Amino acid sequence: MTTKRVIAILTAFIALTIYSCGTASKESAHYSTQEYAMSPAMEEEFQSDDKRSPDEQSLDKVETVERKIIKQGNIKFKTADLDKTQSLITQTVQELGGYISEDNIYTYSDRFEQVLTIRVPADKFDLLLKNISESAEKLESKSIDVLDVTEEFIDIEARIKTKKELQNRYIELLKRATTINEILNIEREIGSLQTEIESAEGRMRYLKSRIAFSTLTVRYYQEIPDESSFFSQLIEGVKSGWDGFLWFVVGLSYLWVFIFIAIGIIYLFRRRRRNRRRK
Repeated sequence: MTTKRVIAILTAFIALTIYSCGTASKESAHYSTQEYAMSPAMEEEFQSDDKRSPDEQSLDKVETVERKIIKQGNIKFKTADLDKTQSLITQTVQELGGYISEDNIYTYSDRFEQVLTIRVPADKFDLLLKNISESAEKLESKSIDVLDVTEEFIDIEARIKTKKELQNRYIELLKRATTINEILNIEREIGSLQTEIESAEGRMRYLKSRIAFSTLTVRYYQEIPDESSFFSQLIEGVKSGWDGFLWFVVGLSYLWVFIFIAIGIIYLFRRRRRNRRRK
C-alpha cells in the first residue's frame, strides 16, 4: 500500500468521525430541547407570573385571608333614671341577639352607678353603640379598641394541625412497639402532645368567642340631690321632728305604770280637797 493511499484512508476516516460526532451532538441537543421545553400555555403562564413583582404576589395571598378582628369598647354617661336606662339597654341588647354577662351597682356619696358588660354579635356592635349613645342624657366618654388577631389565629391553627399529625405518627409507632420501654416512651410523647393540643384548642375557642361576639362595657350613673339645699334641710327637719315624736311616744309606753299611779294620786288629792270644802 502506497503512502498516498494510506493518507487518503486516514483523511476519510477522520472526516467520517467528525461528521458522526456533529450529528450526534445535534441529535442530543434536539432531544434536550424537546425534553425541557414548556408548552405554550405553561410558557405564557410562566411569563405572566414573572410580570408580577413578589410584593404583588404576596399581597394577593394576604388579601385572600379572612381577617380575625376582636372589637371592644367602653362608654360612660349620665342618666336621670337608672331603672329606665337599664330597661332600655336590656331591650336593645335582646333585639340585637346579645346578652348581659355582668351587672354591678355601686353607691357613692353623690351618685348611684351601674356597670353593664354586654356581649353582642360582632356585626351588631356599631348599632348597639349608636343606640345607647343616642339615648344618653349626657355622654361623658366613649372609646373603641380593635385588635387584629389574624396572625395568632393562623399560627395556632397551624400548630394544632402539626401536633395532631405528629400525634398520629406516634400512635402508628405505638402499634408496632415491641418492648415495654418503647411503649412507655411513646405513650409519654402522645400524652404531652395531647396536653399541648388541648391548650391550643382552648385558646382557639377563646379567640373564636371574642371574634364572634364583641364586648361593650356601659357605665352610667344617677346623681343624688345635694343635701345642703334649703328644701333638703327642711325635709330632713320634718323627718327628724317626726322621728323624735315617735321616740317620745315610745318612752311614754315604758312609763305607763308611773303615769297611772300619778293620775290616781292627783285624783285622790282633789277629791279629798273637795270633801273638806263641803264640810
